[in-house]
Amino acid sequence: MKNVTFINQIEGVEVVYSPKAQLGRPVNPDSVRQQRLASAPGKRTGRPVNPNSERQQRLASQAERQAMNGGEVKRGRPVNPNSERQLAIAARQALLNAGVVIKRGRPVGSGKKVENQK
Repeated sequence: MKNVTFINQIEGVEVVYSPKAQLGRPVNPDSVRQQRLASAPGKRTGRPVNPNSERQQRLASQAERQAMNGGEVKRGRPVNPNSERQLAIAARQALLNAGVVIKRGRPVGSGKKVENQK
């Protein structure tokens, strides 16, 4: 996202604006860590994944279900289309689709009228 206001402010000033500015601490290319990372560019760093862990087994079964259902995994409680709430939602949507304007809020004049006394 470009910050138009900021760009307009620096147009008159001799400043080069770069959206990819380096944030945080500068990287030392001679450090042991950077040399280790450069020597194995495709190697993953960090903690190794245990394929027998409970979480990895759950993720694998999720991927299986997703493949069987054509890329969709349903979670949570299924919707009952015959419930009172779902019928009300469907009726309201039918009115909206028909072009009926549904007013929201309290109707005008249903509350107490308070006259301002000066």
